[in-house]
Amino acid sequence: METKTVRLGDVANVNPRLPLTKGTVARKIPMEALTAHQRHIDSFFYEKYSGGVKFQNGDTLVARITPSLENGKTSYVDLLDKDEIAFGSTEFIVLRAKNKLILPKFLYYISISDDFRQMAIQSMTGTSGRQRVQSESVINYEFSLPDIEKQTAIVDLLDAIDQKLKINQQINKNLLKLGMNIAIRTSNINKNTTCRISDMKDFLTVSDHVANGSFKTLKDNVTIVDKPDYSLFLRNTDLKRNLMGDKRWITKHSYDFLKKSHLYGGEVIISNVGDVGSVHRVPYLDEHMVAGNNVIFIQSADSWITDYLYLYFLSNIGQHALSTITSGSAQQKFNKTDFRAIELPIIPKNFVKKNLTPILKKIDSNRVEEDCLITLRDLLLPRLLSGEIDLSILEEVLKNAK
Repeated sequence: METKTVRLGDVANVNPRLPLTKGTVARKIPMEALTAHQRHIDSFFYEKYSGGVKFQNGDTLVARITPSLENGKTSYVDLLDKDEIAFGSTEFIVLRAKNKLILPKFLYYISISDDFRQMAIQSMTGTSGRQRVQSESVINYEFSLPDIEKQTAIVDLLDAIDQKLKINQQINKNLLKLGMNIAIRTSNINKNTTCRISDMKDFLTVSDHVANGSFKTLKDNVTIVDKPDYSLFLRNTDLKRNLMGDKRWITKHSYDFLKKSHLYGGEVIISNVGDVGSVHRVPYLDEHMVAGNNVIFIQSADSWITDYLYLYFLSNIGQHALSTITSGSAQQKFNKTDFRAIELPIIPKNFVKKNLTPILKKIDSNRVEEDCLITLRDLLLPRLLSGEIDLSILEEVLKNAK
């Protein structure tokens, strides 16, 4: 594949200027709206513009601050109306393709490549924990650029994967809403059949990281590392990112010591410090896992009850129940004792297994497919950009596969 070496600043504008008067109500996309390793942007809100970077459809947003960049927060803007100008965090770098030189989506794929990300990480300056990418380094970044025809072929292939990812993620959101609605509607019908979480102690465990010992014994016996080791140390932030990006592990000795917080898949994890009320379902993974700090987890040999409780605490009613036990001004939190005292409706086991569990299993299946698609995209990306994969042969294979 014939290419030419270019500077990014020669084929794209970095942080281009756009007219947006202060005080104008416009869409705002905060850093939280970007999902790690996901092209499309899920959310926004309207706010009066008072500052921040501005962008339009076709622009790429790159997180410039640690750890958002390392975690893969880079997205492509395509949710705005024609000629609409939106704004967002000052911690974004905006990339805009120059006409006829580079395709906007090809520029996006350049920006999520390992080579670009490593350049950006190495250019960071500032105090530890608040380091930022330097725009000048982005402007001077050099890469191999094929002609528009080859760019189009590469984009078409990778775009198909990202579109499938977007569809799967939307299906899962709809399934989750359906599951919550069914769970709450049924719990309202059974509102006279209630019990406290503590009443389920014979078949339900509520535990956390600190259940394993005092802070001193935890410090002496638990070693947390930032490279793959014996067991995943599942934190709230990891689950919010669907285990993408920066993760933590623990050693075998630590895993053996933390026997009261082993996870196997299907447990409900709820953040009880800081980001209170963030609810997750532990994925089924072929590796060891333990609950991280600042979360509680619900575990049972009868998976139907954790399936129901996951959907219940995700719902508005469940979130309200959590808010009633939350306190703290500087930092919101709740404890296990108050959580166990929550009283909630219990719905029939057979109803859950017939109507709710299949929904969650379908979500699990879709997420496995999403992981495979992301792996495939990230495997193809550097090989397509380098020309290692012969596009003509690949196109012929895909044509014959149809």
